[in-house]
Amino acid sequence: MVLENGWTVYDKLAGALALVLMTGYYLTPVQSAVVATLDVVLSPLATLVPVSVFLFGLAGATGLYSTTLQLLLQDSDAMERLQERMKTLQRELQSPPDDDADALGDDQRELMRSWMTMLKLQFRPMVWSMLLTIPVFLWIRWAMMNPAAATIPVALSLPVVGHVALTATLVGPVKVWLVWYLGGSISFTFVSRRVLSRVLA
Repeated sequence: MVLENGWTVYDKLAGALALVLMTGYYLTPVQSAVVATLDVVLSPLATLVPVSVFLFGLAGATGLYSTTLQLLLQDSDAMERLQERMKTLQRELQSPPDDDADALGDDQRELMRSWMTMLKLQFRPMVWSMLLTIPVFLWIRWAMMNPAAATIPVALSLPVVGHVALTATLVGPVKVWLVWYLGGSISFTFVSRRVLSRVLA
């Protein structure tokens, strides 16, 4: 059941876990725990197919997972009601009654509460998707920095270009593996959103 603030108790637990996982970008013990868990599954899989296909597959899985959650968890009806209520409040605030300061203050507070609730509803699917996307990204980053430990190759073969090191730098801190992964994720997200929108419509 959705609470007044737009989140269930499970959503709050997922949010807390997502925050813990995010610390893995900065805290080595958290990253090590996440990597050790995923490495049992991902390292053997990485040896079965070319690394370009493997990374693209991971990107596709996370993109599909995030898109599915976005479509399933987003409460369109609640969002529409909130948007209509906010429009009404904004109109009332633009032409407030001259002798009712208390009503004006109430409308302002309700508008702020509605705005915060809408943000929470929009952020809700993202929190659940982070439970997969963050661990996968932490593992990929670790694997690219420690290819021997992850037992995966560090180069991919591209048409025309030939062999390209995944750890090579493109611009600034941006690496080849990051561009390849994000490109796959964005592509799969776009395609899966269009397909799932029709299926779940």
